[in-house]
Amino acid sequence: MVKSRLLALFYSLKEIFLGDVSLYASALTLRFLMVISSLLLFFGFLASFFPLLNQEKITQVISQLTPRYGEVLINKLLKIYKHREIGSIFSFFISYFFLVGYAKTFAKAISRVLKEDIKLKETLLWVFIPVYLLGFSVFILVGSAILSLLQSFIPKSLSFALILFKPLLFLPLIYFMYWFFLRDTLKPVRILETSVLFLVFLMLLNFIFGRFFIKLIGLNPLYAVLGSLLSFLIWLELTFSFLLGAIIYAKRLEQNLKGG
Repeated sequence: MVKSRLLALFYSLKEIFLGDVSLYASALTLRFLMVISSLLLFFGFLASFFPLLNQEKITQVISQLTPRYGEVLINKLLKIYKHREIGSIFSFFISYFFLVGYAKTFAKAISRVLKEDIKLKETLLWVFIPVYLLGFSVFILVGSAILSLLQSFIPKSLSFALILFKPLLFLPLIYFMYWFFLRDTLKPVRILETSVLFLVFLMLLNFIFGRFFIKLIGLNPLYAVLGSLLSFLIWLELTFSFLLGAIIYAKRLEQNLKGG
C-alpha cells in the first residue's frame, strides 16, 4: 500500500512539473482571473450601497485628496451612482457567467488529465455554483468564528493546535468540490485522499511563498511590490497544477492497487 502511494505520488509530481498539467493549469488561471475581475466589479457596485461609501463622503474625500482633478472624478462618480442598480445586476450576471465558465474549464481539465470524459449536465453546473459559493462562505465564516471563540477560552499553550486545525476548515469544501466532478470516476475514500493531498500541497506552497515574501520584503519593500503580481500568478498556476495533480495521484493509485 505504501509503495503504491509513493509510486502514485512520484507519477503525479512528474506530470505536474514535466507533463501537460501546466497547460491546463494556465487555462484555469486565466479563467480564474476573469472571475476575480468580474467579482471585483460586482463588489465595487455593491459597495456603493453601503452607508460608509455614500456619495457625499466619497466626493468630500476626493475633493480633499485631489482638488485639481476632483471635479472630473466627481462627475465620473456621479455617472456610476446614477446607474449603480443596473451596473450591480449586470456585473452579477457577468460574474455568474464567468464562474460557470471556470467550472466547465475545470471539468475539461480533469477530463484531459484523466484521459476520460467527465460528463456534467449544464443545468447542474448553473445550480452548483451559487450553492457551493454560499456554502463556502457560510462554512468559512462560522468555522472562523468558532475557532476565534475557542481561542479565547483555551490555554495559550494549546493555541498552536488551533493554528494547525485552521487549514482543516477547507478540507470539507475541497472534498465537496472534488466529489462534484469525480463522484462517477473515483470512490469516496479516494476522493477524500485526493482532498487531503491537495490540502498538504497547498499548505506547503503557502509556506514556501510566505517565506519568500518575508525574505523579499526584508531585502527591499519595493521588490515585494513589483514582484507581488508575478508571484501571485505563479502561486495561482501552481495551485491549479497541484489541484489537478492530486487527481492524477488518486487515479494512478487505483491503477496501482488493481495491478498489484
